[in-house]
Amino acid sequence: MHILFVCTGNTCRSPMAEAYFRYLVEKEGLKDITVSSAGTYAGTGEPVSEFSSATLREQYGIETNSHKSLALTEEMVKNADLIIAMTASHRNHIGMLCPDCLEKIRLLSEFSIGGDITDPFGGQLGVYQACFKSMQPALENLLKIIKESNGLHI
Repeated sequence: MHILFVCTGNTCRSPMAEAYFRYLVEKEGLKDITVSSAGTYAGTGEPVSEFSSATLREQYGIETNSHKSLALTEEMVKNADLIIAMTASHRNHIGMLCPDCLEKIRLLSEFSIGGDITDPFGGQLGVYQACFKSMQPALENLLKIIKESNGLHI
């Protein structure tokens, strides 16, 4: 199963989601799940934002140094089994790229309390930490659901 996380610039939210979800998958020893991320308006080759990187490193020892931003493409959307968008706007953008792929697009908030995942871009470290904290339960619930359903019918 390939899971694709999508935000705007692919330097803040989706890389944090990708890195933490990969950490959870590896911790569980799940070999059949791959994870990636992209941005609806991303430049290619940008590093993870300093505060996104610091949030994951300080709290979990997760390094994101190798991440480089990617612009979302129709091919990425078609090749993913499950696409997790940070906002309804991202979901709509993905749907315009591939209208036949709507059934595999979910909002991250569907796996937690609800609401869009606010973009921390331009904020201080605490804003990034709060953003990650809002994503964390949803990411953990997503993995739990995938494990319980063997990756089917999410």
